[in-house]
Amino acid sequence: MRKIIFISLIFLLIISCNASILMTNGEVTEPGGNGSSSSSSTRFSTAAPRSVNATKSYYTDSIVVRWSAVEGADYYTVEKTSHKESNVPDNAIWNMLPETIENGTSYIDKQDLVRNMYYSYRITAHTYEGKTGKTSSVSTGTILSSPINLDASKGESPTSITVKWEQMPNVESYKIYKSTIESISGLEGEYVNTINASDKSVENIYSYDVNESEKGAELYFAIKGVGPTGEEAQISGSRYGYTLVQGAPVTPEVIASKGNSTDSITVKFRANNDDGNYKYIIKRSNPGSTERNIFNNLEEGSSDVLPQKDEFGFYIIEDGDVRQNIEYTYSVIAINDIGMSKAGVATGYLLSPVENLALVADKENMGYKLSFDLPVGADDKDRSVSYEYEIVKEFKNKTTENETVAESDIGSYINKFFKVDAMPTKETELKEIKSVSITVKNSDGKQSSTSNSNKISMLSDPIDSISATSFDKPLQSDVANSKGVYPVHVKWTTQSTKEQTLTRVGSDGTSVTFTVNNGFFDDASTEPLVIYDYYIDTSDELGRTLGGEVKHAKNSYAAITPEVFVDMFESLSLKPWEKQGYVPKDYRSYWKNSKIARLVGYGNASDLGTQMKALDTAEDKDHYHSDSKITYSAAMEGVGGQIYFTYKNFGESQNFYTTGNYEMHVNASGTGSASSNTDGFQVSGMYPGHVKLDKISVSGKAFKGAYVFSIEYRNSVSENYEVAVK
Repeated sequence: MRKIIFISLIFLLIISCNASILMTNGEVTEPGGNGSSSSSSTRFSTAAPRSVNATKSYYTDSIVVRWSAVEGADYYTVEKTSHKESNVPDNAIWNMLPETIENGTSYIDKQDLVRNMYYSYRITAHTYEGKTGKTSSVSTGTILSSPINLDASKGESPTSITVKWEQMPNVESYKIYKSTIESISGLEGEYVNTINASDKSVENIYSYDVNESEKGAELYFAIKGVGPTGEEAQISGSRYGYTLVQGAPVTPEVIASKGNSTDSITVKFRANNDDGNYKYIIKRSNPGSTERNIFNNLEEGSSDVLPQKDEFGFYIIEDGDVRQNIEYTYSVIAINDIGMSKAGVATGYLLSPVENLALVADKENMGYKLSFDLPVGADDKDRSVSYEYEIVKEFKNKTTENETVAESDIGSYINKFFKVDAMPTKETELKEIKSVSITVKNSDGKQSSTSNSNKISMLSDPIDSISATSFDKPLQSDVANSKGVYPVHVKWTTQSTKEQTLTRVGSDGTSVTFTVNNGFFDDASTEPLVIYDYYIDTSDELGRTLGGEVKHAKNSYAAITPEVFVDMFESLSLKPWEKQGYVPKDYRSYWKNSKIARLVGYGNASDLGTQMKALDTAEDKDHYHSDSKITYSAAMEGVGGQIYFTYKNFGESQNFYTTGNYEMHVNASGTGSASSNTDGFQVSGMYPGHVKLDKISVSGKAFKGAYVFSIEYRNSVSENYEVAVK
């Protein structure tokens, strides 16, 4: 309701006694006086975000990426790649993260972060209008973690135990713990020392000098990584070590199978002297794990029994509790009544498949790159068996091509490129690569499980045309949603009979997909004041289509109910200081504290002294239109008052603004009339129309009656409405 200025008869007499009307000069208030700004009214800088910084081992479960704001940017996108070495490889695959950053200049990454890996990020600024800036420089971060490759010497020295571990990314120092029990933790273990991290290219080494009671005893060691901020990582798995005692057995000879089997590792061991009275402990470890016993006949009643020796004097143990693509370390210790031998150590692994097999789209070179990681032990020259790789290429026409690659040549096959046509036809596309599978075989005739790449989809039939409602008059069957917006009707033509993905991108930065078919879709989930682009993307990862460019139905939006039209008119144009339902949040405080709001408030006051302050003028503008203007003027009129409002291209929205004026004349009781010498208001933008005050009167300092208006739909179709003042 429009409150008006009430000038009472008593107030008139007071002013008359002063022989003049108290009126101050008008004041122009600049938009944004509350410190707010709008990217829509700010020139967008296409510069790349600066000062990109990813945290380096600050947190155990996340990496925080920060950057400097770009002038005029509405939101930012973040790209990420992972790599084993500190430098980003030339063939790095960058993935766009699904989240967009709209409120701030930082991102917290907690997705799929692995110890001992590096993660690099780059940032790009965007506007809701579709403008994109330059991509930032790269910043690399890591999570904080404890060592995953830890070792402790076993019988190598009579006085000390040497603990070794790999340097973890960006760890500043390490806390060392020891225990006499295997289940070590920061609480159970005894703190020993803290050492600074060595250079990244060098392993960390700590020598622990045993006391007299610890000589020959098993001691377990574990490490905590400490980051630059003092944050501590979870403690590592433990490794045990011991000192050599004079008279203990000599080091056993140990052999572990490498790639000989797909389901078990054979461990062979023997003493280098008479072992008639020897007991044995066999421990197994792998990176990131705690050592565990797989054989121990030391204690009386143990179920572990030494097998019969083979013809070469070796005991043979089959370890089936193992997994593919993991290298295991076996430590065999011989024990007599005096003490434990130095551990005999060997590594072993299963015949394993290649990992991470994928055909990666390379848009720049128009083709697919074959990418995979070689199986564990692929570069091990100590293997007793040789490898070969059977590669099967499947094409889109369902034909296949087999190729056997020797292990000496497999390295050159990684990153093998399959070029495709930039402008394919249905016929030429059938000759393109669809998928690749690789099987690893050894010279004993055994083979690994088969690794399969992703399958490259066939290009869909193109969308011949697509259209969507653009403020058309609602159909009789249309029903408005809870926001007062009618459905957008989307239609397209295609030869495809399959389900397709319809994408809707809004001017508010939103992006939504729908699964559709049949050539039409009614979108009932749209918002008021948002313009949409609808498209069905039939292109592949390389940006190719069978029918040229992807077709779009841009500048699409639906009609709104008459009630919503009136609410927008009052909120965005007529009185944004009072009805703020559609006023952007950044500017609500601005209008509540504007001079016009203050003067209107004076006029609605109950005491005469405050009412008198309303006799003033003011001028302001919105935050979206450079030529916008709203003016206010109030004065006495007889025993009542008069107030004038004028509007020029005024509306607190890029898509809704008004031109026109009105004046009100009231008597001492607050009753009167409202009129306009511009025949009301012309509304422009997304919802053009014309509002009249023919049925508006003033009673009790408020508008009464109804707005009479027309909404001008597309193709010059107009409809008249009448909505009562609330």
